[in-house]
Amino acid sequence: MDFVRARTEAQMQARQLDIMQACNSLFEQGGYDAVNIKAISEMTSITRPSFYTYYKTKDEVLLDLLKTELLFWKEELLEMIETISELSSEQFAETFTHMLAAKDKMLHLYSLLFTSLEQNCRIEKLVDFKRSIMPTMMVFTEFLLKCMPWLTEDQAALLNTELITYVLGLYPMSHLTKKQLDAVELSSTGYHSPEFEPLCKLGTVAFINALRQ
Repeated sequence: MDFVRARTEAQMQARQLDIMQACNSLFEQGGYDAVNIKAISEMTSITRPSFYTYYKTKDEVLLDLLKTELLFWKEELLEMIETISELSSEQFAETFTHMLAAKDKMLHLYSLLFTSLEQNCRIEKLVDFKRSIMPTMMVFTEFLLKCMPWLTEDQAALLNTELITYVLGLYPMSHLTKKQLDAVELSSTGYHSPEFEPLCKLGTVAFINALRQ
């Protein structure tokens, strides 16, 4: 593609969106390792040197993708808060797991946040990310209180942290890459990757019931 320098704010925003869309396509096709600046440049009209006008690393693009996914989740939670009523532990676990099962990309990116993305981003990008997603975490706590009104605000905040921590640990263990699956087979250890949905439900119920005691 022929490169033309972006001169207006709208043009720069369009270029940034092009980068994010290319990164998104690469990530969906092959995960974290498939995303690189050379491939993004080849999919867009943006040269490799120009890429650094917008982002310094591929992880910064992925961080923006995660932010977008979390903001979409916030809107979904807000819609559910308007209609959902009190749920039992089992009902909430079913609802929560069903919701997350449809958010593979969000969970995949989120599971990379602390080990890869945050380590390879500028501090100002991290500050912007954390400020941007805080409303999502607050809405999730509000969602917990709507579904389980017996929770105190402190309990809801604790459950928020417990569930997110549990899910982000469970997701990569239950979504092994081909390389990991091959290693499991060749090692003859008999290891079986856990299924996400049954364990997500089981763990969610356990965390909720522990708060009732």
